[in-house]
Amino acid sequence: MCWIFGYIGWENTQNKLINGLKNLEYRWYDSAWIFEISKDKNTYLAKAVWKVSNLANKVQENQNNYFAWIGHTRWATHGGVNENNCHPHFSSNERFFVVHNWIIENYIDLKNNLEKKWYNFYSETDSEVIAKLIEDNFEKDLLTTIKKITELLQWAYALAVIDKENPKTLIGAKVGSPLVVGIAKDGFYISSDPNTLRTICENFIPLQDNELVVLAENNYEIYSFDDKKQEKKLLEFENYDTNKWKWEYKHYMLKEIFEIPSVFENAIAWRINFQTKEITSNTLSELVKYDIKKIEIIASGTSYNAGLTASYWFEDLSNIPTSVYVSTEYKYKKKFIDDKTLYIFISQSGETADTLECLKIVNARWGLTFGIVNVVASSIAQLTKMWLYTHSWQEVWVASTKAFIGQLAVLLLISLKLGLKNGMDYGRYENIINHLAKLKQSLQESLNESVNIKIISEKYAKYENMFFLWRNYLFPIAGEWSLKLKEITYHHSEVYSAWELKHGPLSLIDKKFPSILINPQTFLYEKNISTLKEIQARNWKVIWVLTKWDKNENLYDDSIFISNQKWVLTPFLVATVLDLFAYYMADFLWREIDKPRNLAKSVTVE
Repeated sequence: MCWIFGYIGWENTQNKLINGLKNLEYRWYDSAWIFEISKDKNTYLAKAVWKVSNLANKVQENQNNYFAWIGHTRWATHGGVNENNCHPHFSSNERFFVVHNWIIENYIDLKNNLEKKWYNFYSETDSEVIAKLIEDNFEKDLLTTIKKITELLQWAYALAVIDKENPKTLIGAKVGSPLVVGIAKDGFYISSDPNTLRTICENFIPLQDNELVVLAENNYEIYSFDDKKQEKKLLEFENYDTNKWKWEYKHYMLKEIFEIPSVFENAIAWRINFQTKEITSNTLSELVKYDIKKIEIIASGTSYNAGLTASYWFEDLSNIPTSVYVSTEYKYKKKFIDDKTLYIFISQSGETADTLECLKIVNARWGLTFGIVNVVASSIAQLTKMWLYTHSWQEVWVASTKAFIGQLAVLLLISLKLGLKNGMDYGRYENIINHLAKLKQSLQESLNESVNIKIISEKYAKYENMFFLWRNYLFPIAGEWSLKLKEITYHHSEVYSAWELKHGPLSLIDKKFPSILINPQTFLYEKNISTLKEIQARNWKVIWVLTKWDKNENLYDDSIFISNQKWVLTPFLVATVLDLFAYYMADFLWREIDKPRNLAKSVTVE
């Protein structure tokens, strides 16, 4: 992943620059660079492919006194691993120098417009577009200009920019991608990771989305994109575990569960205009040009369960028959590849070996491939004809939670876009979009149930077997959270359609085998009550996931509540509360939650 490290102050601190970049080496990267400038506008630029040590050898040869610099480690996303594509990227007049993390999704349109104005490009990156945009839109000063161009950039990014004509100012901006300001005795720092600053700064400030920081020789100021000055509390390193942003949470898993509302918002931001009700993704606009009569989804583990959920959306909303396959099985089955089928490959890491192998097979037969991944420049993103990132930020712990929500959000957008093309009732479409606008709040309300969920989880942690019983849209969610329980508690769980109990599995349930059944206010409400009575007739325990203020709440042994939402959106809410349920169970059992036994984050072997 790409990471930023920069400084402005009154000391020549090249060694701190190199050490800071080395502190970022635990993240994968393929090149590194620095740009330095003195008060009399002398500059020095060094780039190196692969290791920071290669860059350090170049820097040691240059002993001039520079008071400001920006450095970067790059993981190639747009363009190959070479020095042309290395940061910093600069304007045509070589005045503005830019480092950029993450993805500008509309960079092709921006680049085309700039080329019409006779701008030439030397790299294959989306980052160079930003430098040219600053030059093209320069007005008054650098801060004013950056505020202006943020309105043009779609999706997530962190920026650090230096104007060679005004070297006493370094400006950073953040949307989605992390960016931290460090306050030290020798000046001010900026970094993608607070760990880089821990040994050289006394205090730090994490920037929030849609904020800019102006670092000068003797002071700093933070503004929102709408030009409001922000007052920030200084944080002290000794009071925080800054390791990969775990902050005050006991485990990374818990932190990432509480990020779910923001991750959902991240996944749909810039892709829906809620005023016009339009899905604005350029990728999806390109997708609907194809004549798609069938969809096949190929994935593994959690991504497979996201695909199963999406199959209901594609058939219900898009009116397209959809099949979902476990990657390892799809590889060896007979395939009927044709130009009317969309092949969707889902992977959190984008490197899942068995899924990647299936993608290569479909590509070899000229199938229309689409990737959904969370890791920039992953193999699946590079090999599919089209792709969308879930933009779920880095997921540290092994089993997936927030990335699953990001996958669901992207898959729902695809189904809605295809649905409109295939004659979906516009009133229904508009109603879903309106509810999507409120879903972040509903997700936050679900997290507010954490105290109640913790109490229930402690009560049921002693049970080594559990049934997950749901129907329709929520049947795949049952599968996902049966998987979560296995992954982190090491307890056994089964998943069945609620009405399937009497077809055999009912023989397993006894007083040591409680069930979880979801029953929001939907057309299946009374049918699920029947299943409840069937279980309770045998004196077995049932945990219910219910819509708040359910009139029959007293029927259940224990209840977990979700907000009232449209039926098609309930998977998001149920996934969130059961994330918490699995987490608290594992915590009471003293499991190694972030690193479950026998498991790895990215499965890169078949």
